[in-house]
Amino acid sequence: MMIFWAVLLIAGALYVCGDFLEMDMNLLVMSKTHYYLQMLIILLTLAIVPLALRLFKFKAVESALRAQPAHALLKWGTLRLSMLGSMLILNTLLYYIYGFEPAYGYLAVMIMLTMPFVFPTMNRCKAETAPDINQQTDSEKV
Repeated sequence: MMIFWAVLLIAGALYVCGDFLEMDMNLLVMSKTHYYLQMLIILLTLAIVPLALRLFKFKAVESALRAQPAHALLKWGTLRLSMLGSMLILNTLLYYIYGFEPAYGYLAVMIMLTMPFVFPTMNRCKAETAPDINQQTDSEKV
C-alpha cells in the first residue's frame, strides 16, 4: 500500500512543480537523443504495462503464490507496483523535462488508468493467493 501511494504522491509532486510552480526542468534536454529516448520509453511502457497486469497469471508466479502466499504476494506485488510506478514517475518527469511533450503525458495517463487494476486491497490479496476453483480436476470437484 505504501508503494502505491508513494508513487502517486511523487507523480503528483512532479505535476505540481511542473504546472503550478512552473519550475524549469529543461536542464537535461539533449535534442539529438530525444527521438531515440522517446521511442525507447514508448516501447518500454507498452511492454511493462501488460506485463505488470498479467504478472500473476504466469505459472512460476502462480505456483509461488500457492506455495508461500504471504512471501510471494509481497515479492511479486511489490515488483508489479514498482514496475508501474517507476514508469509513471519517469514519464511524468520526462513530460516536464522535454517541455510538455505530449507522448510522455499520454503514457503517464495510460499508466494512471491501469493503477486501479493493481490497487492492493485485502480482498484482492485473498483472491490472488486462493486456489482457483475452476482449475480443479473432476475428481476434486466430486
